Amino acid sequence: MPAASDTPNIASTPRANVEDTLNLWMAEWIGEHCAKPWEVTGEEIRAVDGANFRIDLIVRQSSRMPAAVEFEFGRPAVRDAKRLIGHSLVDSARPFTEVLAVGYDEDARNDDRAKFHQRLSSNEPFMRVQIVAWQNGNNGRYTVWPDKPLPANAEELMAYIEYLQAPQEVIDAQSQRTARMIRAAGNMLHEAILVSSAICDETLEKLRELTGARHDVVGAIKRNGRRRILTKHPVDVQATSTVCAIWLVAIDLHNDLYHHSDELRKAGLKSTQEVQQGTVSMHLTVAPLLRQWQLIADVNYLPVVELGIAALKVCEPFSDRVPEVLEVLQELSSEINSVQTKQVFNFAGELWQRLVPDREERAAHYTKPHVAELLATLAADRFADGDKDDIAKLNILDAASGTGTLIGAGERAIRRKYAVAGGRNQKLHKNRMENHIFAMDVNGIAGTLTAKRLTDIEIEQDYSSSQIAVITHPAGSLMLLDPGTTGVSQVLGFKGITPTKGPGGDSGVFHIPDGSIDLALMNPPYSRPRMGRRQETTGLAPLRNAAKKRGYNMSHGNAGLATDFGDLSNIRLKPGGVFAHVLPLTAARASSWQKWRAQLESDFTDIVVISATESMSADTNIGEMLVIATKQRGAKSEYQGRDDLLCVNLDREFSTLSEGYALAKEIARIPADSVNGNISLGTYTRFKQTRSGNPWRAVGDSDNEVTSIVEALVGGQVWDSNTNAKANSAVPMSTLGQLASSGPTHDLIGHLKGGDGRGAFEWTPLSQLSRAPTQQALWSADARSQTAIRTVPTHGGIIVDDDLANRMIPQRSQWFIKRNMRWTSQSTTVSFSPREAHGGTSWNALLDGSEDAMQAVALFYNSVFGGLLLNAYGSIQQIGRARLQVGAIAGLHCPAFNADTPEAERARTLASKNFDELSRLELMPFASCLIDDNRHQIDSVVADMLGLDPDSSQTQSMLDRYRYLFARQPNVNGGQRRHIDAVKRYEAERG
Repeated sequence: MPAASDTPNIASTPRANVEDTLNLWMAEWIGEHCAKPWEVTGEEIRAVDGANFRIDLIVRQSSRMPAAVEFEFGRPAVRDAKRLIGHSLVDSARPFTEVLAVGYDEDARNDDRAKFHQRLSSNEPFMRVQIVAWQNGNNGRYTVWPDKPLPANAEELMAYIEYLQAPQEVIDAQSQRTARMIRAAGNMLHEAILVSSAICDETLEKLRELTGARHDVVGAIKRNGRRRILTKHPVDVQATSTVCAIWLVAIDLHNDLYHHSDELRKAGLKSTQEVQQGTVSMHLTVAPLLRQWQLIADVNYLPVVELGIAALKVCEPFSDRVPEVLEVLQELSSEINSVQTKQVFNFAGELWQRLVPDREERAAHYTKPHVAELLATLAADRFADGDKDDIAKLNILDAASGTGTLIGAGERAIRRKYAVAGGRNQKLHKNRMENHIFAMDVNGIAGTLTAKRLTDIEIEQDYSSSQIAVITHPAGSLMLLDPGTTGVSQVLGFKGITPTKGPGGDSGVFHIPDGSIDLALMNPPYSRPRMGRRQETTGLAPLRNAAKKRGYNMSHGNAGLATDFGDLSNIRLKPGGVFAHVLPLTAARASSWQKWRAQLESDFTDIVVISATESMSADTNIGEMLVIATKQRGAKSEYQGRDDLLCVNLDREFSTLSEGYALAKEIARIPADSVNGNISLGTYTRFKQTRSGNPWRAVGDSDNEVTSIVEALVGGQVWDSNTNAKANSAVPMSTLGQLASSGPTHDLIGHLKGGDGRGAFEWTPLSQLSRAPTQQALWSADARSQTAIRTVPTHGGIIVDDDLANRMIPQRSQWFIKRNMRWTSQSTTVSFSPREAHGGTSWNALLDGSEDAMQAVALFYNSVFGGLLLNAYGSIQQIGRARLQVGAIAGLHCPAFNADTPEAERARTLASKNFDELSRLELMPFASCLIDDNRHQIDSVVADMLGLDPDSSQTQSMLDRYRYLFARQPNVNGGQRRHIDAVKRYEAERG
């Protein structure tokens, strides 16, 4: 390594020599400043097996895969990176599948050593990076991500190197292998138990209870009308496979501790291989393994091994067959260690989620690892200016930890911040595990896997206690909704105690006082349990009341438990603490989330909302979003931040940990004064908070142009994006609740024939009745027949409750709004019935509106203007539709067609004049508005009603643009080929 005084003036040397010198200085700086045990070499020659070229930067670490970085000036060294793919180092058998390509900024050419090191130490983003990978699954080709290089500083460069140590292709391949072997081991264990018929049922029952599968069998038996528990049932295989995943975790920890824990070796810990060789049978038998795991538990790795010990005890009677299963898992543990990626990926943890087939029924989904990396990185960035000692003491909480994906990513992100701040404490992991990481779940297996994931971050350090709990309180983690509750039992299994109040010091309890957490990072349960399951959490009412008394009002029963976890996080966060949650997209718009939004805007600042076309959690298949915000409630002035919301809408997918990290850094760099713009995977826009809980319309709209059009309409203006001209609407914007009121829902009106006996009527499709009944309803949606604004009722009713019917009959109407609009197949959003009728499951009656104003309303919402507003206002958790909760109908934006003004009178006159003709037009699905001439007629009349000249080429061009923008939205076209093809044809015709 050349000393500074020996280095020539590189400004006058050939380009290659300048780059070589900077690469050597880079290796020197990383070696001096990185807190990790990395061996870093620059410009190493003869390093590649069978190839005569050198690598700009190589990072080696014991027990991890080597990483390679290629540099050049002006642009990332993609060509050199590609050259390395498929090659391996002479001292490593594993070929490179990912290489980091870096470009130095040109002005670094003139740097001397001191200046170059200063750039790195100050975290100056003077580099540009791209990740080059080889993907066999992608037709065997190179991928370069992102398309446009991202800026990077020293901290980010070291983070990318850490991800290179765990290539995604290697993770994917081992994940598939692990899944196959776990399932095979589970089948082996299942068959071993079935052989012993005498205790088969009893053993399987214990395993079902241990793994949480017991309720599934009970439910299955009840549905099948059987009285006894079946010995052959898919749930039993799920239970035995889950047991094998638990044993794999324990075996893996066992051997890791044997290699890294001096304390446990002194206490007598042997490797599993030594245990096996010490038996008479030369097999890994249950009894000696139990003694070893109890030894580990006594040092307080109890959260990781307790369930493994319990499962071994249950299966001890099958000692002749269990060793075969254990040895398969021992082999699998060795395989997992050989790929050297455990520091960022927990194979058993990710697999366990796949072993639970009823995640939808349990409302138990987990965060995708790359999404966890995005959320955790963005959250941790808010502590970037902290002193290393302050960062080391950051308290992180996940009160719904699952397998620890999120809290593990959060802890790694905090450790990166600590290292960059100059932290070098060798006892950091021990200190944080014992004092600063708090994880809770209601599931014992989740607690086990969370503990293992956190332990893997730095297995070299023992810890003597941990703050990881399986909550046995009836309300689960939500017991912390009571601000006075501080104590949480850290005893796993079914040995927990009730929460306590007051100071610490209680045996077996850790404490999370009000206002003590720096980072609340979680993916709370929010999807509804299905198939008759009820969420286990009970006794919430008094806890919610305790929170409300202290001014916490996010909770709402119709929105699910996620709002309660919002209050929990708010209560436990300190001023300046960071809120980081994965949430359903309905949280941005649904009326049941209004108090949640209002309180978030009131109590927090610098709010960032990230939505994506993919689900953030595995297997939910619903729209989700990430919310990051800094708490300011009761804070000092230094925590007062921005009062607008940064909305980031991702319209392209990302799939690797490094991509999640890179995306987070790109979002963090969005300029504070930029209103809207583009990033590598989508767009962003800022909009003002109202602190009223109004819907966040921009969330989920991946098109800034559409967002701007909608914002203008809500503000009473029409914006022509073709010419950038704005004009005031002739009829100012109001809300639908100012023109009409919402009628009763189907719950009061009745039920379908043969359904649950509730409501005033029992409804039957009109086609099944011999004569027209006295009571009719526009009950259900029929995309084939309901193609015009003028729509006839679908069902006839028989009175089943006279008193309720007398109250329902006066609330019939001729005007109806669709609550669950499927743009891809349905044509009308507001319909008119020739005779008065009730609403139903799909339609809600609009009452008390004047006929001429309601005609205007019907035309408006069936035009592209109304479509844009409905899509922006409705909940869009599923592509191709926009849901409206009944309580949200009144707040839906609508021109004040009932106003006593000449302009409103003119709009009503135009609507009445044209309504009869337009209401009978057969319309195509709304997503086909681009090519539907009949809808174009409605658009022109509505434009005239708003004061635009419908005959001008400018207005027609604007409407054309509106329809095109609307039709190309993923949430509108639903990804359906026929709608996408129509958009493509339109684009081709116009060049």
